[in-house]
Amino acid sequence: MTKAEIKDRIFSLVSFFGFNYEGVACGVDPINHSCYNMWYGNNDYTAKDIDEVMSVPLFNGKSLNQIYNSIEITEI
Repeated sequence: MTKAEIKDRIFSLVSFFGFNYEGVACGVDPINHSCYNMWYGNNDYTAKDIDEVMSVPLFNGKSLNQIYNSIEITEI
C-alpha cells in the first residue's frame, strides 16, 4: 500500500489496521476522528488526529510516514 492508501484506510474508521515492523506487532485502532489508539509491541500511544497517527515516532523512533514501505500488513 502507498502512504496515502494507508492514511485513507485508517481515516475511514472501518476497523483496526494491523502490521508488523521489524518483527514487532503494531497497529492503529481508529476509535473516531479525534482518537486513534496506536501500538508498537508493548508501547502504546493515543493520537488526536490522522496527521498525528502518520507523524508520531512510535515505531522504534520512526513514524508511519517513514516506515510505510517497510511494514508487513497483517490485518486490514
